[in-house]
Amino acid sequence: MNERSYFCHHLAEWLFDSEWHFTTLLAAAINSVEVLPDDADSVINQLLLTYSDKPEKQSINLFLSGNTIVRGWFSIGMPKPKVIRFNLGFAEESILANNCLPLLQSANDIAQWLDITLKELDWMADLWRHDESTSMHLRHYHYSLAPKRDGSHRLIESPKTLLKRAQRKISDDIVFHMPVDDGAHGFRKGRNCQSHATLHTGKKYLIRFDLSNCFQSIQWPQIFSLFRALGYSATVSKYLTGICSHRCYTTEEIFKRIGVSDREKLKQRHLPQGAPSSPSLSNAVLIELDKRFSGLAKSLNLSYSRYADDFVFSGNNRRNWRTFSALVGSICLEQGFVLNYRKTRFTQSNQRQKITGIVVNEKVNIDRRYYDQLKAILTNCIRYGIHSQNRSGHANFEQHLQGRIAHVKSLNRNKGDKLGLLFDKIN
Repeated sequence: MNERSYFCHHLAEWLFDSEWHFTTLLAAAINSVEVLPDDADSVINQLLLTYSDKPEKQSINLFLSGNTIVRGWFSIGMPKPKVIRFNLGFAEESILANNCLPLLQSANDIAQWLDITLKELDWMADLWRHDESTSMHLRHYHYSLAPKRDGSHRLIESPKTLLKRAQRKISDDIVFHMPVDDGAHGFRKGRNCQSHATLHTGKKYLIRFDLSNCFQSIQWPQIFSLFRALGYSATVSKYLTGICSHRCYTTEEIFKRIGVSDREKLKQRHLPQGAPSSPSLSNAVLIELDKRFSGLAKSLNLSYSRYADDFVFSGNNRRNWRTFSALVGSICLEQGFVLNYRKTRFTQSNQRQKITGIVVNEKVNIDRRYYDQLKAILTNCIRYGIHSQNRSGHANFEQHLQGRIAHVKSLNRNKGDKLGLLFDKIN
């Protein structure tokens, strides 16, 4: 929101809150605007001629935005008027569901809690943007593309530093307290891809599903309702949702490489792929889906777990898995999600059963191809130098390799130790 849009929005709030008479409207303008221009009375007069009775706030906002006199106030070289933010100290009582949650009852409380100004809060929440003309340096995210296996691209929305810090604080101090189903193993303390895979070891039948565009499918109403369910007021929930969601600027060149259907979803407020708050919020949104799948699994004597957008059922009894897949797909649709059927995988115990890169046939073990690939990278690091293998541009490639070796060691200590010896030989 630029200066003029911000001014018109808040002045409209002040005028709407006043009696619909010339004297009271002009008094509201004088009291709420610093350095009010001398021709403000003409604007009030034109407003009353346009609307004899008080209209909606949005109509007042549109009138001010399109008024020639108001536009002139923001001409280059003119001293720009500044409006006092509407309802600066107004607080709505919050009855929180958890005593550990921060007490936030107004926009002012949120700004102080995040250690930012109210103007920065409005900028980050981005609640009133009406066009895509915002300058690049004022936008909230950097965009990049990550290739998918099918040849298409996934948009990565990386928040800028100030916004990222706010999202992480919201995730750590608020979203952490949202209820999550026991079947969720991703982005939870004490849970990981290994605990997800361990539940399905030694099973005769395993069927794996994947949600299509999971984060993009989680939009404003679902996120907003999560904060409301914690007891936060509508105003506070609106700001928290605004900070944790994003509506893409689809005029950028990068969007031409994204499918049309994906572009339409990205135009709506959604969980951004790349924000630190998105994974934990997705777990909270998916609680109903997890509950339904956990109940389905229990009724059919199956095991169920989910890691991010990847979820798995396994069991030892033969059944009609095609019908089961259709049932799972219909439940997803009822909850507002779509299965990526191209990624559905059914495997039996006489085949290699793999979950999130972990083999689970008899016990959890590292995938042979993953091990061989990492071994080749380490060998080339010894021969040609560590930087020659950093093809993905990791900021700390050495730490990245150590993390991958630790992952292998957690699944197969012997193989992990062999990779560790190779790493030690890198100069």
